Amino acid sequence: MSSTYWITRDWIEFNEVLHEEGCGLFTSRREAERMLRKLCASGVIQTVRFHQDGAKIVPEFIQPKEWKRPDFDTTLVYLSPRDLSRQWLELQNKPVPEVGKQPRIRALLAEMFSGGVPAPAHCPRYTLRADLLKRDPSLDPLDEATLKSAIDAHNAALS
Repeated sequence: MSSTYWITRDWIEFNEVLHEEGCGLFTSRREAERMLRKLCASGVIQTVRFHQDGAKIVPEFIQPKEWKRPDFDTTLVYLSPRDLSRQWLELQNKPVPEVGKQPRIRALLAEMFSGGVPAPAHCPRYTLRADLLKRDPSLDPLDEATLKSAIDAHNAALS
């Protein structure tokens, strides 16, 4: 067996984690990858790449900030199985955190409409959309379907 095997056997390759474990906790592989990248970017999962330096295999530990780059390549990136198992267990015992625009929109709607968002005749959606974007410009672009979904969820939570 090669020396690479002896070093990497104590680590799990990023893509292998997604293939074996990730999708069981999430609705899609994409969601699993997003969550795994987020955990690595937070620094709770130690990550490494291995390089050949002459006769030696040298680990290059990956800084959490590297994971925040949109072009970060996960090819031949290995994760600490100890950190990973601890995090997966924690995730299994908690609901998956909501991400994206929906939770932010619903939080703003709760501030603005504690009794529920009125019907479009009483609260035109283009005006509501403009108000939401004024309060949180990072919601741009905010399409009708996303806004409707957030309104429906907000109003349903009040019933």
